[in-house]
Amino acid sequence: MPTANPDSYHPIIYIRGFAMNKSDIDETTADPFCGFNSGSTVYRARPGVTEAARFVFESPVVRLVADHDYVNAVSEGMDLSSPTFDEAMPRRSIVIFHYYDPASTLLGTGVVPPIDEFARKLSELIARLRDLVLKTNGAYASAEDFRCLLVAHSMGGLVARTFLQNPQCDPMKVRTTVKKLFTYATPHNGIDFGGFNVPSFFTSHQIDTFNRANMGTYLSLVPTYQTQTDDVARCPATALDPANIFTLIGTNRLDYEVGMGLSRTFVGKGSDGLVRIQNADLKGFTVDENGTQVDTPCAKAFVYRSHSGYFGIVNSEEGYQNLQRFLFGDYRVDVWLEIEDVVMPAGALANADAAGTLDAKYPVDVIISLRNKRWFLTRRIAEEDSSSVFEHSDLRARRGQTPPLEKALSTIFMANWGKRDPKNPTVAYRVQLVVRTPDFQISGRDANVDRFEGSSIYADAVIVELDTSHVPWTASYWWESEQTATCDTSTKTPLILQPAHPGTLSPLVARVAVEGGSGIEFKGALKFIASPWA
Repeated sequence: MPTANPDSYHPIIYIRGFAMNKSDIDETTADPFCGFNSGSTVYRARPGVTEAARFVFESPVVRLVADHDYVNAVSEGMDLSSPTFDEAMPRRSIVIFHYYDPASTLLGTGVVPPIDEFARKLSELIARLRDLVLKTNGAYASAEDFRCLLVAHSMGGLVARTFLQNPQCDPMKVRTTVKKLFTYATPHNGIDFGGFNVPSFFTSHQIDTFNRANMGTYLSLVPTYQTQTDDVARCPATALDPANIFTLIGTNRLDYEVGMGLSRTFVGKGSDGLVRIQNADLKGFTVDENGTQVDTPCAKAFVYRSHSGYFGIVNSEEGYQNLQRFLFGDYRVDVWLEIEDVVMPAGALANADAAGTLDAKYPVDVIISLRNKRWFLTRRIAEEDSSSVFEHSDLRARRGQTPPLEKALSTIFMANWGKRDPKNPTVAYRVQLVVRTPDFQISGRDANVDRFEGSSIYADAVIVELDTSHVPWTASYWWESEQTATCDTSTKTPLILQPAHPGTLSPLVARVAVEGGSGIEFKGALKFIASPWA
């Protein structure tokens, strides 16, 4: 059983996703765990509807109970949603937010309230939870010390954000008790069908909840923080520190079967079948002294999972591994790609680049794994329409500048309790990086140059080993193309860790040069920002 820092454990509140019709609402009302207890025995090892592989994942609830000694907050048929429930609750409690109960025909009126009402009920639930946990001797020293962890799927993440971002939706004034927010496949920037955001007049079944204009209102972004509503995937740092938000993004649309597959057809490629990849991402922001909004990416990872179902994102090993490390881990590493240049060979491409008429979109594949683990923390590859992308026009505009063009690729959370050898003072991760050869355009037309489909400008994998047994931390790395996966000490290259801010010990920044290519040459670096995590 993992032994995490006891201070990292707080009550977990799970907020389920959207239920579209009466039968869905009644079904979730009748489910004590609202799907958080659903597991799976299958997964897709590769893209496409091919034969599934067998892998048993019991469910997030079962694993949190087994791995971290959490308990289900149920007593004699009652839970926190029951008005008469008054039991003292332990710090390691799992609470399910049954916000659809009043909208069901089983326990409610059958009338679905708006999302801001769900958010207000979340505020009340947290206040009740705090009071009951404080009844347990030693759980927290005082009410001011109480903290909770929000875990949400799909629209549940919007309920959480509404509670956090909209002061009118926190009547109990408990927003500051939220320590971390983890979202599975949440449409932070709404839902698109056929390339268009769902219109506000789609009020049937509350579909307009995912219209960006409506979202800007209930998320309290309009008029306080913006006048345009084309990007509502933004959370002010005054609501929750963006460092404490994690977005898990699904990339498998093919296994999303809702509506007999119509949803995945209309949402299209680059999605989990319902939510487009770019709409599931989220960023935080602060406002500087000049009133300028400064964006900060939230932590994120990408997994080949669909929005829900047997191959869904909540009932997945990859989802759980990201979840438990984000909630209870010890170390954080943000992974960035810095793009300094893509140098063209002499000829038509180089001439067009010099003239400013060369255009291209470069897919960047990223796969991240941990030492001795069977699963990936992040998987972004072109065949699954999930690659990161940078454009040549953006590169040209930033060429020669400091900092160069950069892309946030993913975030890695690691834990001492996750090591196979607890005596090993290091934690290690592997980043596989592929910069694909794009289709080039010159003056808006396809370039008449030779290329091979599926070819790459750059492809390799780097393994980074971080020694945290002393301060300051030290690190080393090696490339798989140059060394074996079991690289011995004498052949590792020291990795220089520099404080991000002078006079501090954290976070630490390291860069590994990424250069190479035959004909077309990529020049850049992988940037790692490492820090303790709690």
